[in-house]
Amino acid sequence: MIKHIAMFKFKAFESAEEKENYYMRLREAFDGLDKRVPEIKFLQIGFDELESEASFDFVVNVVLENIDCLPAYANHPEHLKAASVVREMMVDRKVIDYSF
Repeated sequence: MIKHIAMFKFKAFESAEEKENYYMRLREAFDGLDKRVPEIKFLQIGFDELESEASFDFVVNVVLENIDCLPAYANHPEHLKAASVVREMMVDRKVIDYSF
């Protein structure tokens, strides 16, 4: 199994309302993605609660069968749609892929 974890830092939001609206769009974009992308065995998203200098804002935690599934997942049209929402506010991204 491969775990793919991607963490994202977003631009500063102009208001709490803008942040909440964007976070709702992210939830909607990733909701059910594991049912639409066959390579995904497990999907979890999360939003930072600490908001420290070292924190990233959003995380996507995905489990795939093996490393060969990663390109199919990454290029799947449904994943690309969700990723496009992330890119709207993204200023930094960190990713790790590891076997477990």
